[in-house]
Amino acid sequence: MKKIKIYHSAYGEKDVQISESEEIRVDLSSLEEFYSALGERQMRCFRKFVGFWDGGGRERLLAPQAVVKILPHEIISNEFKEAPELIDKGEKAALVVWTIGKALESEAGDMTSSAGSIMTGLLLDVAGSIALYSMHAELIGWIKKNIGAPAGKYICGEYYPGIGRMRQDLMEKVVALGETERLMGVTASGTSLLHPRKSQCAFLALGAKEGECSVKTEPCSPCNGKKCLYYQLGGCHMPPEWQKAKRK
Repeated sequence: MKKIKIYHSAYGEKDVQISESEEIRVDLSSLEEFYSALGERQMRCFRKFVGFWDGGGRERLLAPQAVVKILPHEIISNEFKEAPELIDKGEKAALVVWTIGKALESEAGDMTSSAGSIMTGLLLDVAGSIALYSMHAELIGWIKKNIGAPAGKYICGEYYPGIGRMRQDLMEKVVALGETERLMGVTASGTSLLHPRKSQCAFLALGAKEGECSVKTEPCSPCNGKKCLYYQLGGCHMPPEWQKAKRK
């Protein structure tokens, strides 16, 4: 199991602190269930992948890192108008950017180009997405405990855009404010996506009052719904009720 290396600081601070999360868990049960329903031939592909994953692939290829930058409310209001009204509920906001690194993406690409490893490469890519969404949940808990609680703050809102949802100029602002390229090699040059591709960002509103947390999670753009392989195999970042509606 891997822990997330977290670079955290407040806006205007030169010093960046480094911490670690609890171990993240990459749950492959959805993959096993999907391939089990397809029959023994497909299950052999799944078991081959599990052998690769448990035999050192996970430890070698996953490099989970995150940047947490605490921003004053005026920065969010001025620079990220797309971060919706739920961010306005907080006194401050945490800009969070996280990645599993580039090694898994590169290896999956090489495998899917090789005739004998296509399925292993495909499953590796999906496992990377599952790891990415597991990191999101772990980071929420870490921020509550290590950023919010010591300051008497609570998470009262979240804006979680899907891949391709934010404009290019906003992605570049995320990278610049978080210093993500310097700290962990995450960039946004040339497209509205973060690079490495298995990277995401979110904004968390931090307020003084504990209460219901408003969450706005947006699907990827474009969203392929039930046709999306990540959705089929349990790698979709959208909440369960949204995914359930898609199945109808």
